[in-house]
Amino acid sequence: MKIKKLHEWNIAPNQAIEIQRRLQKKIDFHNFLEDLCVIGGADAAFSKRDNLIYGAVSIFSFPNLDLIEEKSAILPLRFPYIPGLLSFREGPVLLECFKKVKNIPDVILFDGQGIMHPRRMGIAAHLGILLDKPAIGCAKSYLYGEFNLPANAKGAYEYVRDKTVEIIGACLRTRANVKPVFVSVGGKISLLHAIDIVLHCAKRYRIPEPIRYAHRLAGHAKHG
Repeated sequence: MKIKKLHEWNIAPNQAIEIQRRLQKKIDFHNFLEDLCVIGGADAAFSKRDNLIYGAVSIFSFPNLDLIEEKSAILPLRFPYIPGLLSFREGPVLLECFKKVKNIPDVILFDGQGIMHPRRMGIAAHLGILLDKPAIGCAKSYLYGEFNLPANAKGAYEYVRDKTVEIIGACLRTRANVKPVFVSVGGKISLLHAIDIVLHCAKRYRIPEPIRYAHRLAGHAKHG
């Protein structure tokens, strides 16, 4: 896959925040997703002992969700853990994975936030811009915004809003009797379309299959 180079990665946290503010203006909120035949999932794992980060990307057919390709990469861990700056920690290794991908996804699911972020620049928004692809953030935990918990039924959701009451995402129940996930747009797709895709991909588990497989692959790489 082709990757836009819009900034450097070896930077200080204050520089990262400025980059986020600059990139936020590049998010495209039009829905560019028409024919969805291939979907990707991306995740990373860390090794404190070796100071390494392991990235993985899983590519699936859609709507059947057959696994068609997996790529992984390993890099030195260079950026500290700072809430709101996850993309600067995981971005470089995930982009190394995407460079190897032959089956180009029509949309990409990231284990993290899209615009449900204090500066509207979670990892799905950030890498969605660099990859120039529709992107969806599907996070296991809350980062930013105000919401009510959805009903305890698959497909139930409540909108997440920022301080101005603008909708920035959704708290979505992918299965009954499990914790919800947090879905937000990364760019080039509508929130309702993103919710539908996440629900379709959450076949048997709380987490959508493309992200679940990427998480497992990154974990296997981490443990050798």
